Amino acid sequence: MKKLGASVVVLLSIPFFIVGILFLIASVSQASRIFVALVFLAIGVFLLVVGLRRLRRLAEISPEALKTGAIELARRLNGELTVAQFRAEYRISEEQATAVLEEMVAEGAAEREQREQRVVYVVTGLLPAMVQKRCPYCGAELPVRTALRKCPNCGGQLELTKT
Repeated sequence: MKKLGASVVVLLSIPFFIVGILFLIASVSQASRIFVALVFLAIGVFLLVVGLRRLRRLAEISPEALKTGAIELARRLNGELTVAQFRAEYRISEEQATAVLEEMVAEGAAEREQREQRVVYVVTGLLPAMVQKRCPYCGAELPVRTALRKCPNCGGQLELTKT
């Protein structure tokens, strides 16, 4: 419904532009009509700017755009995000921010963690991956920087695994 109202405001600017241009054309014969033309054009510009700004804001706070924005914000914040940070970045209500983050949790894109007295949402795809060099036979973990390819304990082939 909000989008419809903003669209109506944008469409309402068209008649003001048309009348303003007609008065501008008519001001060639009478110079006093130029002021009326400028008033109509100014009203048309005002309505167009207000309507377009509202449509752009509604597009910015759509759930799909907010999910994308939450992931981008979490990327900047090392994969972790709180409702307060999300609200401050996008100037949205707490209910809307919580709903978007909970939807991300339901989709599996994030995990909710309770830390002290606040809830932190961790975007799992952004966490750094750790690599380990491990022997599949004896379970020995060795530093990744070593040039070893075989386990010094049992002689098994070492594998690199991400955690």
